[in-house]
Amino acid sequence: MPIYEYYCPECKEKFEKLCRLSQADEAAECPKCKTSSKRVLSKCASFSKDSSGATTSVAGGGGCSSCGSSSCTSCHN
Repeated sequence: MPIYEYYCPECKEKFEKLCRLSQADEAAECPKCKTSSKRVLSKCASFSKDSSGATTSVAGGGGCSSCGSSSCTSCHN
């Protein structure tokens, strides 16, 4: 089962929940304040090796595609 990230609009907390793929689009209850919370896009990083064996970043590490911030706490996407 995948782990999904959620954002609580009431207490501004991010939390994770392990749930079935069929439940991925359902709201989750915030463990802190019990408010119904929507799933948010999870951040990931991807790396590649060139022919010399050097590792370079392909994606991740910066903000989301909708802003230039280095943290998605500013836009909650």
